[in-house]
Amino acid sequence: MLPPLHQLPFRAALKLLALLVVSWTGLAHAQVTFTGGISDNFAAPTEPVSPSAGLLTWIANNYAYAGSRAYDQTGSDRYFATTFTGLRRAGTICGGSLRITVRNGDANDSLNLWFTNSAGQIGSPSWGSSLASLGVPVNATGTIGVNLASLPGFIAAINTNGFLDVVVQDDSAVDFISLTLTGCKTDVYMKDNPSDIGAEPGTYGASGIWSSPDIRVCQTAGCSGTQNPEFGQTNYIYVKLRNTGPNAPLPSAPATGTLHLYRTMSGGGSTWISDWVYIGSVNVTVPGATNVNDFIEVMVPWTSVPAPGHYCLLARWDSPTSDPMTFPELIPSNTVDNTIRNNNIAWRNVNVVNLSPLRPVEAFDFRVRNLLKDRVSMADLQVRIPGGASFISRGQVLLHLEPKLWQSWGRKGEGFEIVSDGVVRLVNPGGARLTGLQLAPDGSQIVKVSFGADAGNAAEKFEVQVVQYSETAEAQGRITEVGGVTYQITVGPDGK
Repeated sequence: MLPPLHQLPFRAALKLLALLVVSWTGLAHAQVTFTGGISDNFAAPTEPVSPSAGLLTWIANNYAYAGSRAYDQTGSDRYFATTFTGLRRAGTICGGSLRITVRNGDANDSLNLWFTNSAGQIGSPSWGSSLASLGVPVNATGTIGVNLASLPGFIAAINTNGFLDVVVQDDSAVDFISLTLTGCKTDVYMKDNPSDIGAEPGTYGASGIWSSPDIRVCQTAGCSGTQNPEFGQTNYIYVKLRNTGPNAPLPSAPATGTLHLYRTMSGGGSTWISDWVYIGSVNVTVPGATNVNDFIEVMVPWTSVPAPGHYCLLARWDSPTSDPMTFPELIPSNTVDNTIRNNNIAWRNVNVVNLSPLRPVEAFDFRVRNLLKDRVSMADLQVRIPGGASFISRGQVLLHLEPKLWQSWGRKGEGFEIVSDGVVRLVNPGGARLTGLQLAPDGSQIVKVSFGADAGNAAEKFEVQVVQYSETAEAQGRITEVGGVTYQITVGPDGK
């Protein structure tokens, strides 16, 4: 027979609430402690637990007795279950420890740490171990300490979920739990656009999240500005790393990690990781920063440009112990979502276009990618003029659609005219949009984007963006922006 639950007196309730208040140990290394129960050696009255609805659903579906025992409640045949929530109060978490005082009631009883979703399903990762193997023999009382950073994937899962389930099976009592989480001392990020300050998830406007100003390419080491990569030689990719993100206070501590670079075909949507080809990496220590404008620029040689053409670049800062990804990159997943959620990732899809009397027209392949593997996706293709003078005042933009894409399109949209089969021309200085394109499952089509202009005598600079909107696995049934290319155009006598 299970012992009766006791009501919590008002004074004890106030004491319990006081123990639940977050405690901070200084700005330089934010630390927050969550507690449950009262450390009173199992004395009556009991204190309440706070299991999530999903955790209660799991118990009801998998055990003969629904619900959870309270703190201090002894007896047999009842799970102990509670959920700690709001765990991102210290910002991004880099470390943590759990201490729990238990009275072991049976040889097969165990301590378990889970992430249970609202449907009552235990997510990954999960961990469990018998109380006896953790140092508390049967019929004895003891305190168990668990270093959460030593459990594979747990710190990342706490950052993603913001909660942790603590479960003890099923004849044992729990007196008190303390959960201490340590915020990261570093927050290295790369800008997604010029106004980005490293917020997660990020926001972006007309510049596009795929136009990072912190990534540039040089054909010769140490160039100024950015260039298109040159086939048949070593190129150099430069990436700015800023140890000034919002998840760690200034001054920040030095951060050690690895910068990885990848490439894919220039265009719209892309799937992580299948669409990306590894370029190279470099181990880096980013110095601590004292000013929000501090950064270092790191160079990675690019020795394997596979063919003439234009490429999209992805930079990933990998520092799992001092600056982990806030949201895990699932495989497969949408590159736009990963970039929005993690300031450790930056994406640059920028082409430099130089039009001159010797080269009055340039054309570029733009890949339109279906991010759905199993069915047709609806898609739009937009030409945006993000600001300033419109290139239409000086030249023309043509879109050449492959036959299958042309045949699937109902000629709907705005801001364009049809020149011939498969070819449309931009006529609205403010931009254009082709709507209702259809993409085959897991397939891609090429749209050739061409720019032409009379060079004239005066040099001018313009910017044009081509952007793909389509369905994703996360947003089926509606189209969202999934990627694009910025074309930085210079028109003039010498194309510079």
